[in-house]
Amino acid sequence: MIPAEIRVVKAGNRLVRFQWKGRWYAVTSIEDEWVDTGEWWHDEGEKTFYRVSSGTSVFELYYDAKEKGWHMYRVYD
Repeated sequence: MIPAEIRVVKAGNRLVRFQWKGRWYAVTSIEDEWVDTGEWWHDEGEKTFYRVSSGTSVFELYYDAKEKGWHMYRVYD
């Protein structure tokens, strides 16, 4: 996991763009989406993951329902 919060802009339920390390990235496609319920015995909340393309890079972002925030999870160059 990359320890970084990100800003996400959505249009309805669709991710449109996100800001990471001060730069905005346009989401050109959503490759995959899944939900991880976490380890309930550690009081983890539900996380919704998205694998998105932006230009030539692929990113995995997630929304943490418990923290109510977006985070970068992984970057594929």
